[in-house]
Amino acid sequence: MDAKEFHRQLDSYYEAGDIPGAYRFLCAQKEKAAQRGDAAMSLTVANALIGHCRENCIFEEIEGHYLEALRCLEALELRGSLEEATTLLNAATGFCVMGRIEESEDLFRSAEALYLALLPPGDLTLAAVYNNHGLLYRARGERPKALASFRKALDILLAGNGAPDELASSRLNLASVCDDLSEATETVREAAAYYETPEGQTDIHRFTALAMEAELSFRRGDYHKAGERFEATAAAWKDYGGAEQRRGVLLRNAKYSYEKAEDAEAAGRMDALLAEVGK
Repeated sequence: MDAKEFHRQLDSYYEAGDIPGAYRFLCAQKEKAAQRGDAAMSLTVANALIGHCRENCIFEEIEGHYLEALRCLEALELRGSLEEATTLLNAATGFCVMGRIEESEDLFRSAEALYLALLPPGDLTLAAVYNNHGLLYRARGERPKALASFRKALDILLAGNGAPDELASSRLNLASVCDDLSEATETVREAAAYYETPEGQTDIHRFTALAMEAELSFRRGDYHKAGERFEATAAAWKDYGGAEQRRGVLLRNAKYSYEKAEDAEAAGRMDALLAEVGK
């Protein structure tokens, strides 16, 4: 199996919403590549596992997959290559989500330096660098820096006719730190249009779009609508088979929104659901 076929099969699991199946497939391919001594495929699988574990909150595995990717880069003599830059960016994003901020910052800077050295100005790959670095700034509460980074990413994608899924996720990032409510609303509307397409309906970021619509309702002061939207997003995430940790975040947001709306009954319903999550 080559890398193209590997990603095709992996995507088929995600499109079917089979998260456990995707994980089993990844683990099986990791073992097969190791048995063959196929460092190139091991590198591909390790990076895919970093992304899978990041999205599904299997944080305890991320560092191990990153170290495996580094081992493969050494074996393949790919230090200083685009493959290394991709691995560094992938791990930086994973560590950011884990809260390992200083390590994440170091990796982002190393990845950005490599990409800038290897790619022409305006290359679409740079959008991912700026988008993911923006996530780190956002995690640190540095909203102006995050906004600038997200704008840079979106500008690159718009100028280079970027893929619809990348444009949509970039718009969601921008909206998440945009203080101008009108601009944020329009940006989310543009992103949501993609998630209504057949391709968008299988994209995991569709849940981010739903959560952003709930957040915008909250920012407008429509607290009950925000609660309903957060609650609906949590239910959709559960049906998808997503990590309970993220479901808990959505339910807590719903509870807080209902409390702001002074709907004690709905807030109590969220408490019952949170008890299921165990958080």
